[in-house]
Amino acid sequence: MPIYTPGKRHRSGSAKKSTKRNVVAVLSLTAMVDMFTVLTVFLLQNYATTGEVIALPKEVKLPEAHTVKELKPSNVVVISPDKIMINNDYVAEFRNVKEQQDWIVPALKMQVERLISEGQSEESRLGSKVRKAIADAKSEGQQEEEAIPQYRKITIQADKQVDFLTLKKIMYTVSEAGIAEINFAVIKLPDPINTGS
Repeated sequence: MPIYTPGKRHRSGSAKKSTKRNVVAVLSLTAMVDMFTVLTVFLLQNYATTGEVIALPKEVKLPEAHTVKELKPSNVVVISPDKIMINNDYVAEFRNVKEQQDWIVPALKMQVERLISEGQSEESRLGSKVRKAIADAKSEGQQEEEAIPQYRKITIQADKQVDFLTLKKIMYTVSEAGIAEINFAVIKLPDPINTGS
């Protein structure tokens, strides 16, 4: 029996080389597309319903509140110390609305009525009917209260220095134009820390 130097074994590498196979990894494109589709739907579901980020004009200082509820997508009326806008479209000068005796702001009422009619025509299109049918199928078995459509909701971003009478004129005008739900945008304050006493 021959003696070999330690650490090196005779024919130890040759057996492995002969049994080695070429391995080819085949990726199934269909499975990858399915995986990315599921991932995309998951991310859209989780991050699409986290609330709406609304643009705040520099000249508007919103009031602050401890208790708030999440804003839903809607049309936005901005009441700054200078002007009144709806969805970034100029409506009227703040000073003129403040000084007027009439409770209805005609330009605002016209804009809101136009937005409602556009929303109703969009809802009557085929795509909206399909979405409604899918939503009805999902909520099958659950009796939910009829939701207010997005075009019948208004979020008011009013400067904290705006007087209540002017704010009331705006609210009256949009409700007369057909708005069913009015929300106010506020800045959320941190919850006060309760110290046990």
